[in-house]
Amino acid sequence: MTNMMEYLFIGSKLKVDKLDVKLLDALREDARSSLKDLSKRCRMSKQTILYRMNKLVESKIIKGFHANINYTALGYDMYYLFIKTRYLADESKFVEELSRITGCISIMNCLSQYNYNVKIITKDIYSTIKELEDLFNRKKNITTHFMLQRLEKPSSIIVIDDKDKLILRELSINCRLPSLEISRRTKIGYDAVHKRIKTLIKNKVIDNFITIIDFEKVGFMDYSILLKFADDKLEQLPLLESQLKNNPLVVRRFKTVGEFSYMFEIVDKDFLSINDQISRIRSQFHEMIRSSHIVPIQKHYFYETKIE
Repeated sequence: MTNMMEYLFIGSKLKVDKLDVKLLDALREDARSSLKDLSKRCRMSKQTILYRMNKLVESKIIKGFHANINYTALGYDMYYLFIKTRYLADESKFVEELSRITGCISIMNCLSQYNYNVKIITKDIYSTIKELEDLFNRKKNITTHFMLQRLEKPSSIIVIDDKDKLILRELSINCRLPSLEISRRTKIGYDAVHKRIKTLIKNKVIDNFITIIDFEKVGFMDYSILLKFADDKLEQLPLLESQLKNNPLVVRRFKTVGEFSYMFEIVDKDFLSINDQISRIRSQFHEMIRSSHIVPIQKHYFYETKIE
């Protein structure tokens, strides 16, 4: 299959040409690449790179640039909370209340049997559960919910200080900020900012720098795919993971603990297309996959880095 950006944008109705696609592909691999590096890779001048990047941001094809923080390396556990509700008279108020849950870093509105997918990081799941129970007891229109824990344990826990946290916050808002601007905003010296960012990457506190693209503008949607495995058939898992890794439309994948065993996030044209993909996967791995659930993501409500 061709790379993800070509697949998404070539032939779309948007005014995006092959040079834009090349730039988007480079930014998807490393959103913090310098203009010099982007110029060399895309074979365009730095002025052309900057002009095209700004146009992609202005047209909202690019929604932002963020540091992808490895929260587990900082001692956090990551959970995905799926919520089903009855009709909400004031949806924005409910989303605002969810966003105040300690450790909430993402809220997505879904078009499936579950209305919301909430991503939470925590070092104390019992306190988080108590907060959620208090909220659910106040909201009588929540009918059901379940939670998955991302199964990922680092080899060691990295300890960072308040200066690192300030830098991470700036990078999570806009990872293309130059070190000089981060220095100005955080009141940390330029050389120290530069050195600390390199250390955060080396210690894998920052996994990578990602470009957020509005797939809906080219007629695609985000989907979360939940799979439940038969525990005695997991010898097929490495092959499944290899196939997902080589699929350019798969954004991320990971094992989970809870009602489902595995979760991956993917973009595709429509429900019929993604349903066909999942049907083929289930057919190939029918002995391992007991059940699956497709969760279309309609809207991403909330994204903020929270590190205690």
